[in-house]
Amino acid sequence: MKRDDVARTINILYKIALVLFIVIIIFIGNIVFFPQKIPNSEYHLVIAKDQSLVKVATDLEQNNIIKSKRVFLVLLKLFSLDKRVNAGMYILNHPISLWNIINRITHGTPDQISLTILDGWTFSQLKKYVDSLEDVKHMALYQSESDIKNILKIPYPNLEGVFYPDTYYIVPGQSDLEVYYHAYKMMQFKAESLYNNRSINSTVKSYYQLLILASLIQKETSRKDDMILVSTVFNNRLRDGMKLQDDPSVFYGLRGHDKIIRKDFKIDTPYNTYLHEGLPLTPICIPSLDAMVAASKPLNKNNVYYFVAVGNGRTVFSKNYAEHMEAVDKYLKRQKR
Repeated sequence: MKRDDVARTINILYKIALVLFIVIIIFIGNIVFFPQKIPNSEYHLVIAKDQSLVKVATDLEQNNIIKSKRVFLVLLKLFSLDKRVNAGMYILNHPISLWNIINRITHGTPDQISLTILDGWTFSQLKKYVDSLEDVKHMALYQSESDIKNILKIPYPNLEGVFYPDTYYIVPGQSDLEVYYHAYKMMQFKAESLYNNRSINSTVKSYYQLLILASLIQKETSRKDDMILVSTVFNNRLRDGMKLQDDPSVFYGLRGHDKIIRKDFKIDTPYNTYLHEGLPLTPICIPSLDAMVAASKPLNKNNVYYFVAVGNGRTVFSKNYAEHMEAVDKYLKRQKR
């Protein structure tokens, strides 16, 4: 091939490469910088704390907010912005580019911030969590439980178990007292509704008793089906005047003890269900919705009075004490041996 032909070929290849480069730049620029119209006029971009950015990008792409989740994730990583994403809710209501979304979630303030109250928490765990939240006005930071109870006009002995477990969205700068109040009102609504629609097998006399019973169920098992059976056992015992003999309630009453041994079960507290009949004084934790449903809907099985947790989330139920001791020997004593 002549030198002129080689030069001509190189020149053509150079022009092709340049055209391809320009096309790629235009294509990527369109993906990154061209504003994308928001479907349905408004989109709520919710980013939970520690949520996977892959999930965030996938949701944005599937909802036609961005054109490429891969470009979104690459840009976050390339500019070291993946660690700067601020959790919360961002309301998108006008055309916005992929780059502007990245800029907003890494350098902007969310329209609303999210916080999650977990079932099984005690009030002290809940307050520690709320006190640690950024962007919240901490009016209750140095308030005692009694102070908070009085401010919110909550008419129960303490604040245990009266806040509904859920994810809440609040405006940055909103006070922690508003968070507590909203969660309290939500729990009232849920518990009253379940109490008013309880089954004929339920023995609870108020929606607050339903919360107490649900909290015991919550601490006994995490399995939804077993919650119903635990509720059935507890309701049978309450109906027949038997002591509940609930270990988690005893543990709650002995919270000041570093280590609890068998003889501690003889210590008299309002939560010692081995010594006192009926329900304890208050809930012992925040019950889940499943636990509250179980508390309100015990089964019509009047011959189930005992259960024992046998590990791996499983629970074995018995009709009488002999069967119960057989289960204890089979599942617990043999495990120890």
